[in-house]
Amino acid sequence: MRILWLFVLTLSILPGTAAASDIASSVNGGSNRLADGGDFELGMSVYGINQIDVRQTDSGAAQLSLLISGMYQYKGMFVEMIHQSQDGVNLGVNLWSSEDWSFDLLLANLQGSWSRPDVDPSTLDEAGRNAYLLSEDSLYIGAGFRATRYWGDNYVFQYRLVSDYYDDQGIQSSARLGKSWQVRNWNFHVLGSVGYSSATLNRYLFGVSKEEATELFPEYHPSSSFSYGMELGVAYPLSENFVFRAMYRFNVLSQEVTDSPFNQAGYASFFNASISYVF
Repeated sequence: MRILWLFVLTLSILPGTAAASDIASSVNGGSNRLADGGDFELGMSVYGINQIDVRQTDSGAAQLSLLISGMYQYKGMFVEMIHQSQDGVNLGVNLWSSEDWSFDLLLANLQGSWSRPDVDPSTLDEAGRNAYLLSEDSLYIGAGFRATRYWGDNYVFQYRLVSDYYDDQGIQSSARLGKSWQVRNWNFHVLGSVGYSSATLNRYLFGVSKEEATELFPEYHPSSSFSYGMELGVAYPLSENFVFRAMYRFNVLSQEVTDSPFNQAGYASFFNASISYVF
């Protein structure tokens, strides 16, 4: 799926101590998680991704894209759109935090998804159903919670669970363990992850009903699944305001996904390199 980078700037003021942080920000040497305020980045990035899905349009050779990234938190309320994150855009509030722990309520989590036209597929011919199944980009909008455990400045574990409340697409969750370390001015990180998708979500994304089925896309009903991934990355400050980042991510897809008639590969491979201005 292509991730839809959306920027959310509406904040409400709620009491509490700000301690929110997407794990991508933590392992990349992000700003102080306990402090009000935030940081923003604007730049350019080049990325490459393998062909995972027949509906995918952004795979193949390296492509250039605009980079807009940032996070802001105030009195417990936070908004995040972190470059290189696997979790999309987050809007939420911190419920409790300490030096080592943070518990957040995610009021809105926005990620890329697929949609199909609002028509009855049984009224379409074979060619029409094929076009119907080659759906367009859409959104997953969910809510849930996030728990983060910190060990000093080098290790972080994060578990998150969200359920879609916009289009009833189902539940997804992830558990990730990251480590960062510094060599001179180079900040390296490694991140391992396990992801879960409910049967409802998999059927929404990769399933084909009896009424929708064609010779090209036969009927398919996946169940829930787990996926596993690893990420390696590095960040280097070019100056006081400019930073270079690069990362490579590899995810092994479950059989529930690879058996889908939409599927094109057994893994997802993603590379990204960027230069951005931080302010």
